[in-house]
Amino acid sequence: MKPIFEVYSKKGCHLCEILIEQLCELVRDRAEIKIKDIEESNHLLEKYKTRIPVVRHQGQSLFQYHLDSSIIEDVLNQQSN
Repeated sequence: MKPIFEVYSKKGCHLCEILIEQLCELVRDRAEIKIKDIEESNHLLEKYKTRIPVVRHQGQSLFQYHLDSSIIEDVLNQQSN
């Protein structure tokens, strides 16, 4: 089963676009990426406001703003074991 990374973002967020592009390139077909638009939920909008993008996996925040490839690789390696 492939790991699922959730990216909390919103339309027009330049940092979000960059992170999503980098994440897609890094994981390729080794993981699933789900984009969560914080503007579609009052709760998410209140929680994250301008603290985006945020990447989460299995209910935990992994990092925000910029891609941390070492964390992603660690998750991918754990899943393959």
